[in-house]
Amino acid sequence: MERYPILFGRRELIEGNGFIAGVEIAGRALMSNEDGEYWVEGVNPGGFASKGAGPGEALAAFCVEFRLVLFDIAMDAADFSAFKAEVEKFFHATNQVALQEWEAAVTEVREGKITAEWLDKRPADSPLRVNVEQIHQPKAAHNQEGAAAIAA
Repeated sequence: MERYPILFGRRELIEGNGFIAGVEIAGRALMSNEDGEYWVEGVNPGGFASKGAGPGEALAAFCVEFRLVLFDIAMDAADFSAFKAEVEKFFHATNQVALQEWEAAVTEVREGKITAEWLDKRPADSPLRVNVEQIHQPKAAHNQEGAAAIAA
């Protein structure tokens, strides 16, 4: 089974109960190829996964699942403060099993056993972060494209 340690970034605009929030994260995920299907499992944030026929499809589905989790949090949050607290709690909930596999996959990348020419490379110790801000003046400048890279 091939495993790829992924570093990913996302920025989402989420509407909640009386607020609009910008959620920006730099997180980790583990992609694996199992019998021709690609799975992507969250490490930070943990607790969700997706699959696809190929790596691009699996990563796209992972981003959709991430957004759906944010939608669920927004639905339950009474206000922006509650939303922010729950998003931060979600982000910091590390999937420990996936983290161990992610770290083993980083070693395989460093040893040249795993390559992914279709991804940029970034240092595995790149900082993780979550930033949740309330948007008071929506503007096009808030729009950002997400990115993925293999951790090396």
